[in-house]
Amino acid sequence: MTSAQRRRKRLSAEERRAAIVAAACAAFDARPFDQVTVADVARASDSSEPLVYHYFPSKADLYAVAVTARLAELEDAVAAGLAALSEGSSARDRVRVVVEAHLAHAAHHPGAWASALDGVGAEPREAESARSSARTAHLDRLSGFLNPDPRPERHYALAGHVALLDGVTREWVRRGASDDERPAAVTTVLSSLEGGLGDWGR
Repeated sequence: MTSAQRRRKRLSAEERRAAIVAAACAAFDARPFDQVTVADVARASDSSEPLVYHYFPSKADLYAVAVTARLAELEDAVAAGLAALSEGSSARDRVRVVVEAHLAHAAHHPGAWASALDGVGAEPREAESARSSARTAHLDRLSGFLNPDPRPERHYALAGHVALLDGVTREWVRRGASDDERPAAVTTVLSSLEGGLGDWGR
């Protein structure tokens, strides 16, 4: 038995899986899906390739878990920001918190945002499914900020906002994620949604 094998046995299954996920997150933050190998993740997590495959049947599954983990981090940041708002805060203030959380998250993981949103390297459908679920949850949250309104115009305004937020975030990352330009990015997204809604309603 090698020293590397002895070191691996010190981790529980849960700890080993967490180490692999953390290594995968870091690897996919730095490079697109098609430029990362399972061997890269195995080395970074002090695991063997067979051990990685024991927990994740394919690189696509591993990537999807990494994407889901990053989306969960973003969701936690959004929830914390909203919880910090005073009771009765306006819909605009709530949307602003969501936008700022997206920018802050992208600033911490610029490579992942740029590669995923630019379509650099084909993403497996498992990851797209996770992103689609996150977009749906985002739309549902936005709807909850506003008064009920069945008009299709309202739905399209919110759907457009989600797409614009992705685009503005990507462009802000491309331009260096500058703190000086952060207010302009936030204002652009908020103003666009305000124009589409016509009235925040709350």
